Amino acid sequence: MHRQSLLLIAVVAAVLTATAASAAPARVFLSVTPTAVHRGHSVLLRGNAGSCPVGDEVTIISRAFARTHEFAGVPAVLARVRSGGAFRLSTRIPTGKRPGLYGITARCGGGNLGVLVHLRVLR
Repeated sequence: MHRQSLLLIAVVAAVLTATAASAAPARVFLSVTPTAVHRGHSVLLRGNAGSCPVGDEVTIISRAFARTHEFAGVPAVLARVRSGGAFRLSTRIPTGKRPGLYGITARCGGGNLGVLVHLRVLR
């Protein structure tokens, strides 16, 4: 009987470990591709919003973007959170944007995701 108890404990521990691992929030990140782009061309923004619920909006903020949307007076684009916290969208950099290095950040669920990437806008 002792052997069966140990086996049962091992199985329960394995199930609990697997459940905890699958319930852990995904690693939050943001990327921009390419990292250098000519004015008038598009970039791909993708990332993971961690525990932000599916269907919520991620607000991606940068002075490099068109003023279609804004957050605190800074241009922004919006993406929907998909399964596992993933989001992805493409946006065109305005042709009149000044060449230079621009920071890009993101928010979801009323809080900053704590990510920062950079985009170089070229002539």
